[in-house]
Amino acid sequence: MQAATVKLVSAAVIAMLAVTGISVIGFTADSVDARQGVMIDFGYYEVDWIEMEFPEGMTGDQALDAACAERSYPVVKDPDGSVYSVNSKTELEKVEWGMYVLDSSGNWSPVADPSGYDVSNEKIISWARTGAGSAMMPAVDQTGFTYYSYAKLGKNPMGEDLKIVTLAPSVTETVCAIGGLDYIVGTDRYSDYPNGLVSAQNSGRISIVGGYTDPNFEKVVAENPDIVFLDGGTGEHVTMADKFRKSGINCVVLYNAVTTDDLLKNLWICASALGFSERGNDYITDVSEAINNICRIADLQDKKVFVALGVSDSPYTAGSGTYVTNMLESLGARNIFANDSNSWFMASKETVYERQPDIIIIIHDAEQITSQREYRTLLSHFNDLWKRTPAYANGEVYVFSGDAASLLSRAGARLPESLELLAKIMDPESFINEDPTDVVGVKYYNDSYNDPDNGYLRYVKAQGLLEWQRE
Repeated sequence: MQAATVKLVSAAVIAMLAVTGISVIGFTADSVDARQGVMIDFGYYEVDWIEMEFPEGMTGDQALDAACAERSYPVVKDPDGSVYSVNSKTELEKVEWGMYVLDSSGNWSPVADPSGYDVSNEKIISWARTGAGSAMMPAVDQTGFTYYSYAKLGKNPMGEDLKIVTLAPSVTETVCAIGGLDYIVGTDRYSDYPNGLVSAQNSGRISIVGGYTDPNFEKVVAENPDIVFLDGGTGEHVTMADKFRKSGINCVVLYNAVTTDDLLKNLWICASALGFSERGNDYITDVSEAINNICRIADLQDKKVFVALGVSDSPYTAGSGTYVTNMLESLGARNIFANDSNSWFMASKETVYERQPDIIIIIHDAEQITSQREYRTLLSHFNDLWKRTPAYANGEVYVFSGDAASLLSRAGARLPESLELLAKIMDPESFINEDPTDVVGVKYYNDSYNDPDNGYLRYVKAQGLLEWQRE
């Protein structure tokens, strides 16, 4: 494994550089590529994609019928011609099946009369029972390009195994989680998880093609990738994607992941880009169930939490528009700095003391903490004001080091692990009430946080979400 200081650059540097990121689609509709097809969005992150041509005069209803015939999905319609069910999935409460097309900003817009709407000039249409808005699966990546049809079951259009490059740690983990590790030929230098990825880097099978904000264009091109996956949370990646595309390289720019929904959509996009849509649906179902089970049990009762990148007097901490804050809120806790910034920023020791956190979580970017003695030594470096908080007085200080530290700094596929560990250290009673044997009882986590023998991740393990990390 690489040194811990290298591992956590993504926490101390990459997280801060996200300030420069963009959160909306950066190109016009003219940038959307020429593929045509139908997305059937069943809701709850279950989506099917059927690539097909839309001949002149084809209506939205006819497109749905053709797509469903391709999949052998029965379609039931009401007497007025509206769609009642697709593949036995009836309309949801207060949400009917409807057709949607992309507007000039890359967002879905409803079509009032699908039976009279000529789809021949559309690239992608969606038939969904989710209703318009954030519940719908996006048809394009953050830069307005479709992510379908680059591959089928891990093969490029010529039938060869895919070759892909990933340029951010969170992106790399997301790709690996849906079965993409064997196809990766290049990564940024900070991608260091899972262990199978590092082994492939060390053996030379996977090349290092540059940094997070400064990937080496020539090195990426030299790998002759079928797809390059980038992070939409930073403007440099959006610019680089444009440059790659002009050189004939397919790119997928994932959305800046702040919420659980963002992550699940990114998982779907990665899976679909690799031609593993069915696998993506299955994995997302497992992730959703693990998250729902954890959040159902946890009851943090608005506990005040301070998250720090290290133990300096003015460490970086998470603001409102961050992955960390969203995780805490989903568990019922409250980030004491959620209203101070929309990103990562430096917090003074005086302000931390004024807000009197109930819990302090340290993301430790140096050596792993592997013993109670090392844990106590780290806490001895707290400034006097931190030692006068309820968190310190009540022993509610927790340290994440090594691989466990990157959990809290990367908005990627290990979200369920992050949630389960946070929930169990902040609210052990609720989990013990659910299962008296589910006792964690530790103050620090490190590379062994997901060891199958330690029992920390029961709900994540039950959904089979650790297998990709064992490769």
